[in-house]
Amino acid sequence: MSSRPLRVYLTGADGMLGTALTAALDADPATADWPLLGVSIKDFDIGDRAAVAASIDAFRPDVVVHTAAHAIVDDCEQDPAMALRVNVAGVRHVAEACRRTGARLIYLSSDYVFDGEHTPDRGYREEDLPAPRSVYGLTKLAGERVAEMAPGHVNVRTSWLFGGVDERLDTVLSVVRGIQRGERSRLIGGQFSCPTYTVDLARALVFLMTDGSDVTGTLHVTNQGSASWYQVASEIHALLGADAGLAPEPAFFEEAGFIGGRPRDSTLDTARLRSIGFILPSWQDAVARYCDTLVSTPVGGSR
Repeated sequence: MSSRPLRVYLTGADGMLGTALTAALDADPATADWPLLGVSIKDFDIGDRAAVAASIDAFRPDVVVHTAAHAIVDDCEQDPAMALRVNVAGVRHVAEACRRTGARLIYLSSDYVFDGEHTPDRGYREEDLPAPRSVYGLTKLAGERVAEMAPGHVNVRTSWLFGGVDERLDTVLSVVRGIQRGERSRLIGGQFSCPTYTVDLARALVFLMTDGSDVTGTLHVTNQGSASWYQVASEIHALLGADAGLAPEPAFFEEAGFIGGRPRDSTLDTARLRSIGFILPSWQDAVARYCDTLVSTPVGGSR
């Protein structure tokens, strides 16, 4: 762990994870006084090499956490040029700046680098062979390869994030708000991964900047356990004690009408994370904590 405050540069600062990481850095006594610069699309386009270089060069960070991404899978399938610009060229611009300034790069990747067809019993390990089924997955894998240009890089693969404020991007939020509005959700029961709370993922990222500062390479970081979104919705229904008529309905994978391919089971093995001394709670625990924050907030309110 560094004995001096580190200068942290965060892309995608206004996103679901960026917001959680900003709060986690501020809340941790070990990092509360660290200089932090968070940037987003409102500041500049990550695909603009000159803008990225100027921003990072001026701040001279010790570590760059790159969360910015084009993460809507079907949109990537419909506009692969944009996906390449953001998810590959954007990473290259950040990695180049990290090499030039000597900053460590922590790059956020995805479980969608795997095809989900022959998932190991305990989930995919870091060394398992990727085989993306979508433009999004291909560009995130390419981003991993580009990130390896940077000194002391860490490719953090995670999955199925929740903990945001936009129902279009957060399935847990959507289910809770739907129940509060008296709506019944219908979610896929045949696709599995590790639902991950941004608050917990942010804590893990802080760990990588403090006690885990010597960790490099690829690391899987998710809450413990695997589930389908239908199972998550059923858990939420029970947690909220909702009316039986609002119990979620399971949908078949084939009903979803996805444009891009999706892995059927992209569960990630987090044994390496545990081996370096950090364990995230179960997804059930995480969902319960997030629901606690939501039930005290009126529908349409802010957290």
